[in-house]
Amino acid sequence: MTKILRSDDMRRRNRLRIIQIVRRNKAISRGEIALQAGLSPATVSTISNDLIAEDVLIARGGENGTSAGRGRPSVDLSINPKFRHAVLLILKIGVAAVAIVDYAGSVVARREFDLDMANIEREAFRESLVADIRRTLDSSGIDARQVARIAVGVQGATDIAGRNMLRSPMTSLTDVPVADWLEEEFGVPASLANDCDLIAKALNWRDPERYSDNFAAILLAHGVGMGLFLRGDIINGTQSSGTEFGHMMYKVGGALCRCGSRGCIEANAGDYAILRRYRQEPIDAKPASHVTPGEFTSVANAARDGNPLAREAFAAAGRSLGLGLASIFALVDPFRVVFAGHGAIAFDLMEPTLRETLGNSNLAAARDIPIDLYVDEMPLVFEGCAIGALSKIDAAQADRVLGSAEN
Repeated sequence: MTKILRSDDMRRRNRLRIIQIVRRNKAISRGEIALQAGLSPATVSTISNDLIAEDVLIARGGENGTSAGRGRPSVDLSINPKFRHAVLLILKIGVAAVAIVDYAGSVVARREFDLDMANIEREAFRESLVADIRRTLDSSGIDARQVARIAVGVQGATDIAGRNMLRSPMTSLTDVPVADWLEEEFGVPASLANDCDLIAKALNWRDPERYSDNFAAILLAHGVGMGLFLRGDIINGTQSSGTEFGHMMYKVGGALCRCGSRGCIEANAGDYAILRRYRQEPIDAKPASHVTPGEFTSVANAARDGNPLAREAFAAAGRSLGLGLASIFALVDPFRVVFAGHGAIAFDLMEPTLRETLGNSNLAAARDIPIDLYVDEMPLVFEGCAIGALSKIDAAQADRVLGSAEN
């Protein structure tokens, strides 16, 4: 019995590995799969034939005249886009964005809905999410029975199991069982993830050489958050999505944060904090509920034109970000950092004080860490959400171990 269990487990791992290799490469021959997976050609052939029979993969052969040896045309395997679909739901302040992706990851429908969550009641929130997904499904023409997974990305903290939205700047609601709601309504597995984690996962998928073992994706927007990769894995808390970089303490008794605490990094580096300092408002002034791109850009332009108040607002943001990174680097050593979100359009105004702060820390080498910028974070959030959903479908299909032997 033990031997049979081990054999089944090996087949599951090999099936999943082959699906993932095909997904990453889009179109790839069996021979190349064998090289990348470290499996025998016979094993790859057996598993790929099973996956083709299950409609997971499709084979396209050598119209271009290429050869796989002995005169045989080359046959490439690719993901069958029609096999399954996934629903992606991204929640950010004021908006619910819904997309339907096919099994190959292509978007087949996408819609955005206004959703004021500031004072929404729990049942109204549930009804709105369900209605937005149903409207998007209806407009897509996709049979709801083809949906195998729902993935949700949120601004805020989730529980470690990805079931509940614990807290969020979008709403005063707490411990919201979003996954349960969607599973009850649509009858398929659902899960939640923090938006910064999704950004980090998308970067790792897009460019695994650049964003591989150790890096952080920091969202600079209305809030400040972090998705952290260490040793090739996303880092979360013991009970929640964790890595609340924006709510690390920068200055005791400092500026009021939208979380209700004082002195957080975000209370100095969030867009509302920069605007508050520029306008010379008291540090305990209530954070603006929304800062338009135009408002933020106007402050950045004023700083570039030499306005001292604007320049100091961005300099203070850079110092708070630099101190937060220095604290993390003291624990785990320096690594590459990505800044994403509309705040990144003004990173040139924050960078000098950020690097100066890093240089004044005990890890002077941190001053020269590589930094990348992505001004529009939403494509990354959607991509990370899609990767997570499709990977779960991959794993579920890999668990369907057939009785064929492998060499």
